[in-house]
Amino acid sequence: MSAVRVLNAEGLVKFMGYLAELRVTPSKAPPFELLTDGRYSDPFDPPVTIEQQSFNSAYEIGAYIIKAFERCEDRLISRNYGLWSWLALFYFDQLCKPDDSGNRKPLEDAVYVLEERFSFRRYYRHGIRTPWMAVKEHGEHAKVLLLTSGKGTRTDINEQLGAYQHLFANRTIIASAYVMYFDPAQQKPRRGAGGKGGGSARRLASIARQLELTYDLQECTPSEFLALLPKEFHGWVGRASVPRLSESPRV
Repeated sequence: MSAVRVLNAEGLVKFMGYLAELRVTPSKAPPFELLTDGRYSDPFDPPVTIEQQSFNSAYEIGAYIIKAFERCEDRLISRNYGLWSWLALFYFDQLCKPDDSGNRKPLEDAVYVLEERFSFRRYYRHGIRTPWMAVKEHGEHAKVLLLTSGKGTRTDINEQLGAYQHLFANRTIIASAYVMYFDPAQQKPRRGAGGKGGGSARRLASIARQLELTYDLQECTPSEFLALLPKEFHGWVGRASVPRLSESPRV
């Protein structure tokens, strides 16, 4: 078990410097010494311990972090950029896995380093904070928000529903997206869910923004919301039963 710490200003500079070097030298080893070196990180209060492990999905990451920080108030850690950046370095082998030759292909810095200035459009990209927030808010339904493709890159479903704070936080919209686009039996997106045409997540985000002008979507049930969607969504809506939010699985 390891005691959680927080990267300080110097530690954040070092971590970002490493990411820049990694793009030039893919085999460069992560600076894991920053995790414990008092020059670059400080103890986290209250004390929390975590363990190094491999996760099968971003959902599993979120569930684990929720459990580890269950004694901490959300408001005290949500924007603690040094904490989330430390956690990303701690789980760097998970977020930026080396290939068989030991080379890594990092994504954008926002996946690993949280900026001091809050910006939802940047914060939602973080590889540890976003799973924590999504699973805490949506439980099982968060899986549709945490879908990735390829080397951890975000899917269009993730991009369209996760990038907008009012959509990300709306339990009705996310539960509805889960019903339409996620296959619980296979634990993966339904075939064709990543498209950009009629009935796609891109269209869902657009239609939801239009409906918000007339309806209070926060107060709608998933069934009520799905009934408001135009005909292009009917094929997706009919693929699974619609849950009531009170029955939404929680962590």
